[in-house]
Formats: sequence, C-alpha cells, structure tokens
Amino acid sequence: MHKFNTLIWSRWIRDYVPLMIWMGLIFGLSHQSVLVEIEHAAGEQAFYKTAHFVVYAILTWLWWRVLSARREVGWSVLTGALGLTVLYGISDEIHQLFILGRYGRIADVLFDASGALAMILFLRQFKWLRRFPEAIVSYEVLDDTAHT
Repeated sequence: MHKFNTLIWSRWIRDYVPLMIWMGLIFGLSHQSVLVEIEHAAGEQAFYKTAHFVVYAILTWLWWRVLSARREVGWSVLTGALGLTVLYGISDEIHQLFILGRYGRIADVLFDASGALAMILFLRQFKWLRRFPEAIVSYEVLDDTAHT
C-alpha cells in the first residue's frame, strides 16, 4: 500500500503540479494590462501571436501528461488534451474582456488552438517528446527501495 501511495503522489507532483503552475502563469499574465511594449506594431503582433502558439502548445503537452499516465498517443487522449487546451484559451480570452487595456480576441484562440494542434502532431511523431523528462531522470535510480 505504501508503494501505491508513493506512486500516486509522485505522479501528482510530476504531472498535475506543472499543469496547475502553467495555467496559473497564463492566468497571471492575462491579468496584466500590458505585458511587453514593442515599438513596431508588426513586431508586437508577431511576438504576441508566437507567444500564444508556444504557450498553448506547452499547455497541451501538460494536459496530455495528466490525461495519459502511460504516455499513450491515441486520438481520444490527444483530442481530450486539445479540447481542454482550447477551452482554457477561450476562458482566457473571456477573462481578458474584464481587464483594463486587454481585449478578448477570437484570433488569439485560433493561435492557441494551432499551437495545441501542432503539439498533438509532435507527440504523434516524436517519441522523445513522450518520454521527456522521464528519459532524462530515471525514477528507479532515485527510489531507495529498489536497491534494498
């Protein structure tokens, strides 16, 4: 029973906590009136749209880790991660409607969704992404009970 509880807590810390921290970071940044001021409008647009793409790609990866303890890449798990990411993107844009100086934009949700879709395709294509960060740090080496 002790081993089972340890596995539950290690998965919670490994998968759920990073997701909650990332979502909190997105919420915190969305709550700011101005994030970054860039002199040229085109540069500002490129920066913000790229940020949406990358931030929500990472969010999709984190959702996938929570939904797939065995790191499976079946379409049901991947579409679940995509759906939850897009819903969070929509809620983020609605949240921005209430922040002075911010605007909720459908285009931003589309950039969020495109980052999410790209991550799903990467997960299907690249095996190393499915094993990261476990491939770097072996939990068996860290487990003292494995050597006794």
